[in-house]
Amino acid sequence: MFLPVAVASATAVAAVSHGTTRAFWAVTAIIATAASAVFALVKERQARAATKTASLARAQLAAGLNRAGAPLLTVLGKVTAAKTTEDLHAAVDVLAERVVDIAQSQCGRHRRPGATLRAVYYARVDDRLERRTWTGRQDDTPPRRAFRAGFSLHETEVVRFATTEEVQVVDDLYYHAPPHFVHSNNRGYRSFIAVPIHAGETSFGMLAVDSDLPGSLTDADKGHMILLAGVLAAGLAHQANHMTPTNPTPSTPEA
Repeated sequence: MFLPVAVASATAVAAVSHGTTRAFWAVTAIIATAASAVFALVKERQARAATKTASLARAQLAAGLNRAGAPLLTVLGKVTAAKTTEDLHAAVDVLAERVVDIAQSQCGRHRRPGATLRAVYYARVDDRLERRTWTGRQDDTPPRRAFRAGFSLHETEVVRFATTEEVQVVDDLYYHAPPHFVHSNNRGYRSFIAVPIHAGETSFGMLAVDSDLPGSLTDADKGHMILLAGVLAAGLAHQANHMTPTNPTPSTPEA
C-alpha cells in the first residue's frame, strides 16, 4: 500500500513544483514506481516457488532502476541549471532522448522476453503532433512523422488524445483496436501504451511505446510510462516558462 501512495504523492508534488524541486519529486516518483515493480515481480516469482529466480529478478530490476534514474537525475539537473537558451534547448533535447531510450529499454521485458519494442516522443505544435525522437525496432516502417487535426479521423483523434489526461493501453491491436484505427492488422506492432505529456493545463505532446508481440506490456509498464511522461513534461514546462517573454517596463519619455 505504501508504494502506490508514495508514487501518487510524489507525482502530485512534481506537478505543482518548479525547478530543482520538480526534478527531485519526479525522480522520486520514478524510484517509487520501479520499486513497486520490483516487489510485484518478486511476489509473482515467489508464488511459483522460485526463490532463487526471484532474487535474480530483483537484482535485474534494481540494476534497471539505477540505469533509468541516474541519467534522468543528471539531465534534469542540467535542465534546471541551464544559464543560456542554447544550453536549455540542448538539455531538454537530451532529456527527451533519455526518456525515449528508457521507455524502449525498460518496458515489456517481463511478460514476453522475446518482444522487440519501439518508443517515440511527439511534440505538440499548434494543431498537430510532430515526431521529435524515437528508438527501437528497425525492421518495419518508422513511426509516423506527424499527426494533423482534421486530416483524418485517426489523426484528429490522436491529436485530441494528447490534450487529455487519458492513458491508452492496447493489449492486441489486431483484435482490440481503438475505433479510429484503420488497417490495424497491417501495422508492424501488436500492443502499445500511449501517454499524453502535459503539465498543469498545458499539453506538450505524447509519449508512446509499442511491441511486436501482443500482451507484452504490463501495468507496471503503464505506470513507468506515466512517470516518464511526467518527467519529460517537467523539463518541457521549465523550458516553456523560461522562453516566455516578459513584458518590459514602459520607458519614461525624455523631457
